[in-house]
Amino acid sequence: MKLKITIAGERVQEVGYRLHLLSLAKGLVGFEAENVDQDKLVVYVEGDDIALTRFREAVEKSRPPLAKVSSIAFEPFDGFVLSISEYRQQLSLEQLVKIAQTGLEVRGDIKEMKGDIKEMKGDIKEMKGDIKEMKGDIKEMKGDIKEMKGDIKEIKSNTEEIKQDTKDIKADTAEIKGDLKRISKTQDEILSEVRGMRMDLRIYLDERLKRLEADVKTIKEKLGLSS
Repeated sequence: MKLKITIAGERVQEVGYRLHLLSLAKGLVGFEAENVDQDKLVVYVEGDDIALTRFREAVEKSRPPLAKVSSIAFEPFDGFVLSISEYRQQLSLEQLVKIAQTGLEVRGDIKEMKGDIKEMKGDIKEMKGDIKEMKGDIKEMKGDIKEMKGDIKEIKSNTEEIKQDTKDIKADTAEIKGDLKRISKTQDEILSEVRGMRMDLRIYLDERLKRLEADVKTIKEKLGLSS
């Protein structure tokens, strides 16, 4: 006696359903299962009345944890059905092919990820160079400011010598104050730009890290290593 079983639903493929059904096929002499369209699984079984009844009851009650089934239909069948041993060999070959294909995909993903990491290292190296150059510029500015402060100190020490020309000194002092005010403003602008660059660098590194974590997660899922 033979039977055709059609299992339909949102998720009946790629959830281990065929292996699950094969584990229930005790006492049967023939078994085949194939995915049809995107939402169906068709099963052909052969055996005596007792074995088929027991298998039918098991199919109605048991399903893989990730499966989402909307209907199960049973109908007589008079076509050819593979033996269980032949189907096991066929299914094993399919699984080996899938494993090989997944391995090739993972290798491609790893190669792409290595390229991304290499590019990111280059970007970081370039940023380090920019930061080093900025530090040199800031150091040079600090030296100029220090030199200006020395000049101001010298002017103050010579104040007694130039008291006789008070009017000129006042004019020079006003000019110096203006210079100092502009220098202070320039310092504030530089500090603001440096802080902005540090924030841009932090955002950039965070985005790169998230992308790397997502790639690693994808690889783990494909390798079956996700928790």
